[in-house]
Amino acid sequence: MSLHYSRAFLLQVPVTIAAILSVSLALHLPKTETSDFMANFKRVDWAGAISLILTVFFLLFALDRGGNISWSDHLTIFSLAAFSICFISFALIEMKFASEPFAPKRIIVNRTLIASYLVNFFGMASGFISLFYLPLYLQAVLGKTASQAGLWLLIGVFSSLLGSLCSGLIMQATGKYYRLTIISYIALFLGIIIVNLSTGIIASSFIGVAAGKYLLSSACW
Repeated sequence: MSLHYSRAFLLQVPVTIAAILSVSLALHLPKTETSDFMANFKRVDWAGAISLILTVFFLLFALDRGGNISWSDHLTIFSLAAFSICFISFALIEMKFASEPFAPKRIIVNRTLIASYLVNFFGMASGFISLFYLPLYLQAVLGKTASQAGLWLLIGVFSSLLGSLCSGLIMQATGKYYRLTIISYIALFLGIIIVNLSTGIIASSFIGVAAGKYLLSSACW
């Protein structure tokens, strides 16, 4: 088993190297002007950053402990209460007290942007869920080894790369993104449907899972 996981891990090495090389060679960022370090240091919204870190920590800890231990466990209840307090503190700091908040009120409470946040949240959630459960399905149901499951996950890597690259080129050439976004989320929805139907609802099809994963990854990323 450890040998299979080692092989699956090694499959990620050439993909990672290719990503590093492509970014190093193709990404050209403009030079930024240097300024006083202490002046920039003082502008950092430390209270907002600390409260956000605590909010995320207590939420994740509560969800993990509640799911694995018990939702009535004292630490779980304490973490949920601490999450609520930290979240309210973060919102108050960003809305009322921070001079240069990294989550400005005009952005957070904008109705149009909230819709975009929710769409992105649920789209990314569906992508990560498939990324987590599909390798388990390939191994537990279809009898694939860990290295084979890792190899077929490369479908997601290449499709996400292709989707991101093509979308960027289309937006650069046309200057438009609305229809492209709609098409992407339709593809995401269809990919999720195909994956679910191909994992036992209609049939257990490896090809169907691969096709759904291709659509899902190319749209989600």
